[in-house]
Amino acid sequence: MGVLKGIGTFIFTFLFFVVLMVFCIAFIANGTVLSYDFVSNQVNKMPVSSIARDVAEDQLGGQLGSSDFLKEVAYRVIDNEEPWIKTQMNGALATGYDYFEGRTNYLSISISTTQLKSDLNTTFWQEARTYLSEELAGKSDTEITFYLQDIINDIPPDALASALTTMTVTQRNQMLEQYLRDAAGVPQKTTYPPLDPGLKTQIDQGINQFINDFVNNINDPITWDESSIDAGLMDTFRSIRTGIGEFHKWYPWVIVLMVVLAGLIFLVNWGFKVPALSLGISLTIIGIMNIVGIILLRTLPFVQWAADAMNTNISPQLKTWIEGLISDVTGVMLPLMIGILVVGIALLVLGIVLPRRNRQEPVPIDNSNYYPPANNPPPQDTYYPPASTPSSAPPPAAPPPSTPPPPPQSG
Repeated sequence: MGVLKGIGTFIFTFLFFVVLMVFCIAFIANGTVLSYDFVSNQVNKMPVSSIARDVAEDQLGGQLGSSDFLKEVAYRVIDNEEPWIKTQMNGALATGYDYFEGRTNYLSISISTTQLKSDLNTTFWQEARTYLSEELAGKSDTEITFYLQDIINDIPPDALASALTTMTVTQRNQMLEQYLRDAAGVPQKTTYPPLDPGLKTQIDQGINQFINDFVNNINDPITWDESSIDAGLMDTFRSIRTGIGEFHKWYPWVIVLMVVLAGLIFLVNWGFKVPALSLGISLTIIGIMNIVGIILLRTLPFVQWAADAMNTNISPQLKTWIEGLISDVTGVMLPLMIGILVVGIALLVLGIVLPRRNRQEPVPIDNSNYYPPANNPPPQDTYYPPASTPSSAPPPAAPPPSTPPPPPQSG
């Protein structure tokens, strides 16, 4: 019986340990990636402009040329539009969560770009002039020329005013430099011909037309739905939707299974000491493992190690955001793990302090001093002395006191 109890306790304790690990993973997933509030909060903290620099550098570099001027202007525009971008991302997230969690049956995400297009029309050239003025401040006349000519070489031909196309390359570049100097608020170059007001107006119109054409090419609204998403990707989305549904279905039953296994451990032992030790060890091990893991995640520079391993540079803003994301994820884990550890230690202490419950064994009867009843007299050869009882007879008289012999008489 003792062997069967030990085997049963081991099996149920092992199953409890495995189910508890599954529950911890499910708890973290339910509180982070499957929680719209958690993900939305991370989106609001996201450094959009920094991500744009780190992720889209190659694409912007290919489209905007070798000069950093247009790239930096684009980044500034993204900075200005960050509230709009985050609002649209949160809206897309809400729609996506409705689909993946089964509240809607058709995936369709639509983003209105009306505000974005209006802002780009009014702010792009203004941001360009502001940035240009900041970059030229403190530079010598020669340095200004080199800087502006580098920008001029990257201006798309279709953005030039028609009056510039009839000029020689030298004349055109001189007029564009004079125009950019005027836009940045620095003195024009005295060795160049002055900028004609009529030509300035034509260049203004050309730039505005170029920006307008670029903005008009942005779809309004931008829509992704099941008809426009790749069929293979859509199948993946459907599988994720099914998996999330199964998760929400079985997640409460994991808790029920843990309670049942704990109850079986108590039932097999029919006591408290052994189950307390078994459950306490499982809870303490998992609590310590996870708390140590949380401490390591928060203290060791995993983000920098990953960047070094992938040979990529991460901006300080993006690095800070990723570290904050790790802190928030572990923050969801930490209260649960502390609770598990505290309960585990409490059960261990109780299991050690409480005495083991002993089964009452029958006490053997000692017949050596057994006296049979009076109606069954003992054998004749056995003598049982009578019990001492107080006697009713008077006690014997004390002997008289002895008298000393008379002294001898003299003759």
